[in-house]
Amino acid sequence: MTLTRLTGRLICASEAERRLVLTELPLHIRATVREPGCLSFNIAQSADPMVWQVDEIFASKAALAAHQTRAAASRWGAATQGLRRDYTIRAIRPEIAPETAEDARAIYLLTRAAFDAPEEAELIDALREAGDLALSLTARAGRAFLGHAAFSPMTGPIRAWALAPVSVRAAARGQGIAAALIQDGIAIARARGIEALFVLGDPAYYARFGFAAAPARAYPSPYAGAHFQMLNLSGKPLATGPVTHAPAFAALG
Repeated sequence: MTLTRLTGRLICASEAERRLVLTELPLHIRATVREPGCLSFNIAQSADPMVWQVDEIFASKAALAAHQTRAAASRWGAATQGLRRDYTIRAIRPEIAPETAEDARAIYLLTRAAFDAPEEAELIDALREAGDLALSLTARAGRAFLGHAAFSPMTGPIRAWALAPVSVRAAARGQGIAAALIQDGIAIARARGIEALFVLGDPAYYARFGFAAAPARAYPSPYAGAHFQMLNLSGKPLATGPVTHAPAFAALG
């Protein structure tokens, strides 16, 4: 789960170079943010109008290299090749943390894009509005939201949460972000005394976290089947019986 971040300064030596950057930068930004490996791209004037602060995050070293190759051959590259650049490149890891009050819109947009449909994003909003978003974890790098996992309370004979939905930005997939969100969610649920987690998903994927369909059969649910899986967090036998997701799930059909 390693991303690549470039930070530093773009330095103009004259007023003509400053005007050049002002002219060419908008097109350069538009082209860069469309690149599949670009996660975040910010270039802004500092307090010194001749100096521009640069902060770029890419999905990998290869993605940054592809960006640099494209940019060098572009109009921006030709126009600014003589400008001084003072850059540092380093590997970074996304930060995983509970959502804040300011994150709701970003989570909605991330989830809608990840599922290419609004239903899962609307589910998260409905859970939050009903007070049923027990845990909402985000993965981000700088200002870029990369992933999200939602946990909501279930009713039944045990203290249980449902894990759903889990989403990762397309450009950041294959980096282990979903796994990190799930692992952190499991640890937090266990620390809060939650006895079990339930998920509806690919058995081969969720088996790596300890989820299994067999124990879930003891908990009748409208979602029962091979993809309905359970993870016992308690380390001991649990009471059995029907379990029900939060009411917001009914809207998914």
